[in-house]
Amino acid sequence: MVLKLSGKSYERQVMQHLTDRDPRTRFELDVKLVDSLGRHFRQVDIWLPRTREIVECKHQIRPVDVGVVDRLVGTIDDLNASGARIVSHSGFTKTASLRAAKANIECLTLPFDNSPARLHPAGGEGFYCGSYVDLCQSSSPDCDSYGRITYETGYGGDALLCVGNSVDWGNRQMHAFIAHIVLSHSIAVPPSDAMVDDFLIEFGERFDAGREWRLREAEVGHVIHSFYE
Repeated sequence: MVLKLSGKSYERQVMQHLTDRDPRTRFELDVKLVDSLGRHFRQVDIWLPRTREIVECKHQIRPVDVGVVDRLVGTIDDLNASGARIVSHSGFTKTASLRAAKANIECLTLPFDNSPARLHPAGGEGFYCGSYVDLCQSSSPDCDSYGRITYETGYGGDALLCVGNSVDWGNRQMHAFIAHIVLSHSIAVPPSDAMVDDFLIEFGERFDAGREWRLREAEVGHVIHSFYE
């Protein structure tokens, strides 16, 4: 199966990587933030609102060059951000790495994953489920609400696909990320933007209420099959 993949698809994959690495951290995907002067908006691939950090995602053939780092330094200043990191599909030039180190910008090389691993491959009879779980600190009455997406095989087995403070289908900006998680498992490759759009046209209203949800695998399969008709 060959799909046309975009930078947006890579951003979703980066966000899944960051969420898997630290489920406690809250991320926001593809946001526009007003600058420190209140005059202009700056687009940020992934934003960490609690720590005011920027994550820049680069899905390109060539390594990230120093110009990308210099522009990010300007964005950090414009948004009064606390820091930033760059995640690149193809690595970094030596000059870019040196400039990033000087600016305290973390550089991470993360190749695009064309075949996501699946603990329980889609079998056609299962369900995709979205639920919430509250994690409370023993020394505090405060709770963090984590979203959790699981795949139930229909035969007693299940697999956790993603869990984190950012996995929130009550937030419309996160709907495309939820679709990415489900479709990546169903077709065993990252979905294209067009497939994500079709998924959200069909199921987006189920997420709008922010409540827990359940999708039959056959329903998801119908969207995938219609995409290729």
